[in-house]
Amino acid sequence: MSKKFFVFFLLISNAVFAAGENSQAQKWNSAESLKRLERSQFKNDFYQLVNFYQPQENPLFCSIATGTMIRNALNYDNIPSQKEGEVAKPDGTIAEYHLYAQKGFFNDKTEKVKKRAIVEFKEALPDGKTYDAGLSLLDFSKMLKINGLKVEMVRAEKIDEKFAAKFRKVLKKNLAEDKNFVALNFDGQVLGKATRGHISPVVAYDEESDSVFILDAALHKNQWYWVGVSQLLEAMNTKDGEAYRGYLVIGK
Repeated sequence: MSKKFFVFFLLISNAVFAAGENSQAQKWNSAESLKRLERSQFKNDFYQLVNFYQPQENPLFCSIATGTMIRNALNYDNIPSQKEGEVAKPDGTIAEYHLYAQKGFFNDKTEKVKKRAIVEFKEALPDGKTYDAGLSLLDFSKMLKINGLKVEMVRAEKIDEKFAAKFRKVLKKNLAEDKNFVALNFDGQVLGKATRGHISPVVAYDEESDSVFILDAALHKNQWYWVGVSQLLEAMNTKDGEAYRGYLVIGK
């Protein structure tokens, strides 16, 4: 092997290794992940949302957990006492609970979007045979609005350079602000994860590695992790029924 060819081989090998490192999922507390978080200029949502992180209460509640985290982060100073968390003292007075819980995400209005019994596999669709657990991106969007939030939905129907550029622009803008959050809907198996159709918030973007930090709600299956944007776009460019997955921008 000539010296020139050997040098060329090393350069190509290092480039391939770096690309693989950037695109593959990195566990949140690895040395590489901590380095990304430290240098990231777009991580305000991490510091805002990690304080309200809660894993999904059951295998079907990824969207509910995500929505509850975001509701608490956006409304923390003005959350009325929630009956789901209140405790009656022996003297009859109530110990109040000023925080949203996952079981409080559903109400009479959300039942008209999708019944909780259907979400939880306890009831089939009107045909009596088809079970449709969890929430689609559209159903989740509607329920967030019912719960007092402003939502913009974007489908990852056509992944090209224009869509990718817009997505990165959305990430940079929203992850640097404190008035809104971004929730992702993707197929976790495309990322090598144990989840299938899944919803979780993204809380940081590292421009150097072109990767995002996902605060995964499915802690019973995955820890938080970083993943490359191009790989994430592939995972969002999948179908849930007849509709493509995508992301939501959620604010007050």
